[in-house]
Amino acid sequence: MTKKRNKNSFGYKVPKLKDLLKGSGFEEIPKKLQTSKSTKDPYIKPDLVLPMDKKIVLKAGDTDYERGLIVTWKSDGGYDVQYWFESPDNIVPAELKGDGVSKGKSIKKVYLGYHPELKDGKEY
Repeated sequence: MTKKRNKNSFGYKVPKLKDLLKGSGFEEIPKKLQTSKSTKDPYIKPDLVLPMDKKIVLKAGDTDYERGLIVTWKSDGGYDVQYWFESPDNIVPAELKGDGVSKGKSIKKVYLGYHPELKDGKEY
């Protein structure tokens, strides 16, 4: 009869996830950001808090081109988003996709609307 063996029967050392990810370009999600069974969604700390009605210029980390977005949180609760190239005052057309479906390739300004149901305390 064959003797039952477990994964450590041959002295196999179980590698840690952080060791497996070394050099892959991926990072392990910190434990505090992982979803737990008691909460539906993890809390992710914001990188930036947008002031109301002020244009915020974001630059992509691209080394080949100067480009990015201008985001404005509007007083009505929505957002304006614009794509710039070479200089933030050079707004250029870009493709817009909604739920994975292209809505056009010559869009210069996108408005993301406010959820009125949030005001009533309802879930969205």
